[in-house]
Amino acid sequence: MERLAASQLHQYLAEHRLLPCRQSAYRRSHSTETAIIDVLSDAFAAADEQQVTLMGLLDLSAAVDCVDHELLLHGLRQNFGFSGAVFEWLTSFVTGRTHQVAWSTFASPTPTVLHGVPQGSCLGPLHFVMYTAELSQVASGRQSTQTLHQYADDCQIMMTIAERRSEWC
Repeated sequence: MERLAASQLHQYLAEHRLLPCRQSAYRRSHSTETAIIDVLSDAFAAADEQQVTLMGLLDLSAAVDCVDHELLLHGLRQNFGFSGAVFEWLTSFVTGRTHQVAWSTFASPTPTVLHGVPQGSCLGPLHFVMYTAELSQVASGRQSTQTLHQYADDCQIMMTIAERRSEWC
């Protein structure tokens, strides 16, 4: 059931071009290779124009466990247009989950999961991509000179500036 929902969700997001164009994970025809080519292409294009590229690297791997369910659901409704039965199903997928650790004959209590997306699921990574989709809008705002490249939970924020050789001497 989850794979079917993920397939339909991918199709909907692709048809409506709702994912950031520089997000190279969990999408058909986007891979680590396409992410690297995209980043290098931007850096080489800047170098051709005598510009220096500054890059900040962010690893958001721990952020997967910190996804705020209310913010995620608000974004799914506002930014991606989910409503009705689809929104209710996505809400039920994320909320009301519990977790437990078992070892040998011992088992931990089963508290409710209040943050994070289900890991090891087909939809968990896609939920995270949709949750972080606004990052690209912020980074590449109307007057911004930054570009944000994303691959899963890794981000590269790039900025190009004019090269000033006189300062190097």
